Amino acid sequence: MLQFLSDHIQVVNAVLNAAMVVIWVVYLQIFLISHRRQSRSVIHIDLGAAKGAQSRCLVTNLSSGALYVQGIVADLVRDDHMSRTIVTDRDEISEDETDNPMSRTNRGTLQPGQTVDIGSLNDLVRRARIRLDEEWFFEQIDSVTISVVAISGQAERIVGASKTFSVTSDDERGTVWFNARNVLTKQMRPLRTREEFNSLLRERKFQ
Repeated sequence: MLQFLSDHIQVVNAVLNAAMVVIWVVYLQIFLISHRRQSRSVIHIDLGAAKGAQSRCLVTNLSSGALYVQGIVADLVRDDHMSRTIVTDRDEISEDETDNPMSRTNRGTLQPGQTVDIGSLNDLVRRARIRLDEEWFFEQIDSVTISVVAISGQAERIVGASKTFSVTSDDERGTVWFNARNVLTKQMRPLRTREEFNSLLRERKFQ
């Protein structure tokens, strides 16, 4: 065995070097995959704590790092017509109703694992009506899509997520139900998020 290795030392070295290269490539691939997962921003949107129009809209940061919520966007759809507007600030609360100005906005930092209540669906629709200056009632709405736009501190980029809720109303009972079309929240790619919401957020900033 030793004589065979001695006679073929160059071949053995080449095989060992190739094996080491393969091991390092596999290790590097595992490291890159792990790093991407840790640096990926994940935002979850859900309803809870109540039923119907009073259901609270909850936003959770499932990322490994902190996120800064820059804006919240509502898309209201009825009869194939969509109206989009910013609902980040709590326009339904007047300045005279609170001593804390920060209670009138949903902007702020979300730590990993932290959940924030951005208001009831009734609140979000009311904000949209104020911003759009349009008459929207739950009985007329087919669906509501809530999008959260945030800044990732780890990657220094704009990220986002959205979830659509179908609206079902019972005119006789005067009740409304909201059902998420998907359990998971749709994560938007940074480039798409930046292109889709950047101008809208800039316009809101100077209003």
